[in-house]
Amino acid sequence: MMANKPTTVRALKRYREKRNFVRTPEPSGKTSVPTRPDQRLFVIQKHAASRLHYDFRLELDGTLKSWAVPKGPSLDPSQKRLAVHVEDHPLEYANFEGIIPPKQYGAGTVLIWDRGTWEPVGDPRAGYRQGVLKFRLEGQKLKGAWTLVRMHRRGEEEKDNWLLIKEQDDEAKKGTAGDIVAHMPDSVESGQGVEQVAKGQPRVWQSNRRATTKLALSKPRSEVSGLPSAVKAECPEWIAPQLASLADRMPADGLWVHEIKYDGYRIVARVRDGEVRLFTRNQNDWTEKLKPQVDALVSLGLSNAWLDGEAAVFTEEGKTDFQALQNAFDLHAPRPIVYCLFDVMYANGYDLRQVPLVERKRLLASLIGEDRTGVIRYSDHIEGSGQAAFAEACRQGLEGLISKRGDSLYRSGRGRNWLKVKCEQRQEFVIGGYTDPAGSRKGFGALLVGVYQAERLTYAGKVGTGYSETSLRELHAQLKRLEQARAPFVNPPTGYDAKGAHWVKPTLVAEVRFAEWTKEGILRQPSFQGLRQDKRPQGIIREYAHPPDASGSHRNATRADPASNTKSSAFKLTHPERVLFPDIGLTKDGLARYYEAVGEWILPHLRGRPLTLVRCPQGYQECFYRKHVNETVPKAIGRIEIEEDGGRGTYMVADTVEAVLGLVQMGVLELHTWGATREQVDRPDRLTFDLDPDPSVPWTHVIEGAQLTRALLKELGLVSFVKTTGGKGLHIVAPIQRTHNWEEAKAFSKSVAEHLVRTIPQRFTANMAKRVRKGKIFIDYLRNARGATAIAAYSTRAKPGAPVSVPLSWEELSAEVRSDTFTVSTVPARLKRLQQDPWVEYGRVKQRLTDRMSQRLRAA
Repeated sequence: MMANKPTTVRALKRYREKRNFVRTPEPSGKTSVPTRPDQRLFVIQKHAASRLHYDFRLELDGTLKSWAVPKGPSLDPSQKRLAVHVEDHPLEYANFEGIIPPKQYGAGTVLIWDRGTWEPVGDPRAGYRQGVLKFRLEGQKLKGAWTLVRMHRRGEEEKDNWLLIKEQDDEAKKGTAGDIVAHMPDSVESGQGVEQVAKGQPRVWQSNRRATTKLALSKPRSEVSGLPSAVKAECPEWIAPQLASLADRMPADGLWVHEIKYDGYRIVARVRDGEVRLFTRNQNDWTEKLKPQVDALVSLGLSNAWLDGEAAVFTEEGKTDFQALQNAFDLHAPRPIVYCLFDVMYANGYDLRQVPLVERKRLLASLIGEDRTGVIRYSDHIEGSGQAAFAEACRQGLEGLISKRGDSLYRSGRGRNWLKVKCEQRQEFVIGGYTDPAGSRKGFGALLVGVYQAERLTYAGKVGTGYSETSLRELHAQLKRLEQARAPFVNPPTGYDAKGAHWVKPTLVAEVRFAEWTKEGILRQPSFQGLRQDKRPQGIIREYAHPPDASGSHRNATRADPASNTKSSAFKLTHPERVLFPDIGLTKDGLARYYEAVGEWILPHLRGRPLTLVRCPQGYQECFYRKHVNETVPKAIGRIEIEEDGGRGTYMVADTVEAVLGLVQMGVLELHTWGATREQVDRPDRLTFDLDPDPSVPWTHVIEGAQLTRALLKELGLVSFVKTTGGKGLHIVAPIQRTHNWEEAKAFSKSVAEHLVRTIPQRFTANMAKRVRKGKIFIDYLRNARGATAIAAYSTRAKPGAPVSVPLSWEELSAEVRSDTFTVSTVPARLKRLQQDPWVEYGRVKQRLTDRMSQRLRAA
């Protein structure tokens, strides 16, 4: 959409008043043409004026909104960089690199330090006005999530001071590693530094040149020019690899291509000015370890490129062997390492990440050709026929297949456009200890391994097979150096598993093949495959296989669907045919079968807790609240007497599936529970923060609100969990030990809510009045008062579609999973796939509120 021209002229008035365009080569801004809304331009110009600074500019409403950042951006989230708001600049300024002459405004040298596109999180105009602008950058140097926050003016300040902050994500780096302006000082346009640009001729601006996201394209000189969406750009310093998500079966449609899943190390190759360097996915430089592969890539004659692949060793049968790969790093190994290349992200001066996969692979095949050395090869694929290809791969004893959407773009990080489907159970685990050897065995007996859950290392079992004499000896030597007194597991093994145990610092990662997981989360028949030097221990979590479409919210009901009404519940219901959700035809009998299907999952959230119910005997359109027992309540439902202001009241409790079905018989569509149990009703055992957004709040803001709440609680020392409510918002739940009364719990939760409101008043409110909640998220801390309740996990809501409140892992929280995503039609299938509650750690967390936590909240 074109920007309103008079508005743009007014916005650039200050910019033009400050400059003499007869003397300065800077653009006057007569031809500003906005890019497409999904390709907003950003640029950062390094400006050596009277003082060196960095001009940060974002395209919005036909101009470049601009901030002067004295120290430049930092990749360290703890480094909040001052950003002084300055006048808007024309879009053409994004192409300006050169010298502003002496005695002119801003005299000095300007180079284009970084540029690319930016994507706002939420409404950018509202964020800009309100002073909290969140966005993602896709530049040649800067990527990921960032925030600009306006500070209050002090004294006689004429300009608005903001803070430029890197958000915590995969692109963030700490300490000196985050000082990107020091590590990458030169221009992405010319490759020159400030001094080199200063020695050149002032750049003469061509006023008829249009600014777009494909800036300054020259005519390409290679076959890359014919690729759709190839973008002329400098070779990036780093491209994080795209990762595959685990799926439980092959995708069925013909849009997918299928590659062999190699049992090796993921390696990306950078070619810059003919020099080749190889990196693991965590940016470890393995160039010296893979010299033959480097030499083979050099021989291809590429000048600048980024390639993606896997280093592996092939057996005589054509399979890859991870243990053989580790042995192959010994120069005397009998079989060579082969670098199997399956993608190209950059080549011949063009960024190819926006090019469809099949086109990238076609180019890659032509670039590699046939390598006569045998140490690099093109990884071919099969189009369609996924089920047949997978069956053949498993028959041949391969690890599995990688399926990729043929029309997908290259996106760093894990997503659903690349899927891995395995023939056998296999993943990485963190080593937390080992046991003494038995009999004639040397070194050690077994490894004690685990995975991270809720940011804590959880024990997953003993791995006692798969070792050679050499690996036992060498691994034992490494483990001895890492020994420590305390177990690193939050739930260390006991009994036989702990016999002769030695604990180690959790820094080593092992790849393990196994038969299956037990219900207790322990590996069955595990076998050691080798150490992984390319994986960070903190990133090792349990892998769950999902269907290829994988959102977890399948909308198509099957015949096993509770809404299909094809099978009667075992509980004796009156009027089982009564329709409770007419929009989907869900009857009382269908609702009972839903609760039978999720019984073992919902009971831990109900057991022993007083209930407040929402009864809707004739359907969800007409409901009322119910707390106390009367003579019509089925006997299967438990009772508990509680002191109230008016005397003693008898509340209902659902400790069994039969009790839940009794509630269905009563027409109950919502189950709300206390934050305490019958043993100590005056001592809460959890805190619940209900994030209730105004209808105008974007869902991405709700997700950010949940992450901010989690981060604050974590900073205070509290582990928290998240679930959907089945309505508009999210619940953040922190289990606590029963050492506090209701007044203390409410006061503490109020302090947390008020701290968030003070920190970001544009986003949060702790006032429940509707008039002050416009555009904000209401943090309802009142759930933590005596008698207050919150919707139980896996309870339905009395709303169209029969949505359900569902516990999530923090990794699942995304724009695709909204608060009402899950319904009675989809939850049972989700739970079958999960095999384990995302809140499995909930019952193991032991934490209490302390005076120090409250003091920190008051001091902040």
